Amino acid sequence: MKFLKSSFWLHSIFYTLLQRFSLFFFGAVSFIVLVRGFSKQDHGVETNGVWAMYVTILSLFEAIKQGLLRNPTIKFLGLTEYADKKKEVQSSSLVINILCSALAILLFTVGGGWLAHFFKMHDLIPMLAWSAFFVMLLIPYNHYEVLLQAHYQFPKIFWAYFVRQAIFFTGVILLTFVYPEHLTLLNLVLVQIGALLAGVLVLFRSTASYRLRGFHYDVKIMRGMFHFGKYIFGTNLFSNMARTFDHFVTANILPPDIGKHYVSYYNIVGRINNMIDVPSLAAADVLFPKNVQTLETDGLGKVKYYFERMMGTILALIVPVSLFIFLFPKFIIYVLAGPGYYDAIPILQLTILFSLVRPLGFQFGSTLDAIGKPQANFYVSVGLTLFNLVATYIALHKFDGMGAAYATIVFNIVSCFVLLAILKKYVHVEVRNIGKYMIQSYKDLFGFARKKLIKTSGS
Repeated sequence: MKFLKSSFWLHSIFYTLLQRFSLFFFGAVSFIVLVRGFSKQDHGVETNGVWAMYVTILSLFEAIKQGLLRNPTIKFLGLTEYADKKKEVQSSSLVINILCSALAILLFTVGGGWLAHFFKMHDLIPMLAWSAFFVMLLIPYNHYEVLLQAHYQFPKIFWAYFVRQAIFFTGVILLTFVYPEHLTLLNLVLVQIGALLAGVLVLFRSTASYRLRGFHYDVKIMRGMFHFGKYIFGTNLFSNMARTFDHFVTANILPPDIGKHYVSYYNIVGRINNMIDVPSLAAADVLFPKNVQTLETDGLGKVKYYFERMMGTILALIVPVSLFIFLFPKFIIYVLAGPGYYDAIPILQLTILFSLVRPLGFQFGSTLDAIGKPQANFYVSVGLTLFNLVATYIALHKFDGMGAAYATIVFNIVSCFVLLAILKKYVHVEVRNIGKYMIQSYKDLFGFARKKLIKTSGS
């Protein structure tokens, strides 16, 4: 543990990886339990499809709002010109947080019927109505999380997420095995709200030394944060929508019964991709505040080095995992959801290797925002999202349920070339350096393992 604390990168990424892994672990195990619990009910696959759609909608909102709040708040707290106005920055961030949440509550309550009709899932209406309480609790949760991230307090963020996920997981276990007659979609929503409340309490205690002492927002600062954050908000909106088009467009185009089945299949594949995304998201969480600081002290060259080195390391981690999943998809699907979901195997195999582009997308957005180019990030995201939407619609009409998988492949290939071209322009990233650092990661790993083996044999 002393070794971890001695290095900023090891310490930060270790706890951020733990946080992301706990999200994946509890999410995956909860999913495994719920799939088997729903399978004992009538129309279990359809019920799972509705729950998958609800979770996708809420996760999309949380990710989008975090983009609007996190990067501008961290950016402004890290700028020297606002060093004596931290209270105003926090207050302005909180105002934007509340306004964004109010709009979401309005959408989910008043517009819940429209969303349910669009996705052909009537059960979404009461679930979205109750989600208003979830959105309200996200206001303090997101605010406290950003404060901790701005001060590099990643261990405290990990514990908040751990408690939140562990409580939800416990609720799923109780509903599935102890009180199966109460395993309903609405009760799952209530458990989700309770788990978030527990996370808020953990964060409240953890941010005692960073929270506001009084409330004093500055209109000029708030306008500047919103101007900076609106592009990031738009970027997160479009990029996250692009990643969930396989859910949304499939549910809208296909007949209700078939659509719910394919939403379930794409949800399983999405969860597997989320596992592969763990190192990428952890690196992006750490890189953004570090790059904001690095740009001020060491310049763009160091940002370029961080990007190339981190991408090489991430690819070294996820390429073997992706190959294993591609070669043994039946085993993966069986563990996650059981034989009833074997129809998801071709979707998984088609998309898993091309999903190696996803780490590039995460680091691309984080890096461009950190160097003050959120506009470029936004316009690229809009263009790619529109391309993905058109490709998904065309492919679904032409190939039915498998169409979204084909569209995902095309989208990832096009995204790879576009993102690398933009990074070359603004950060001077060199692809060969990414490959070099990837190979170097394997050499370092094997060298470390060899030293440990020699040391063990010698003793």
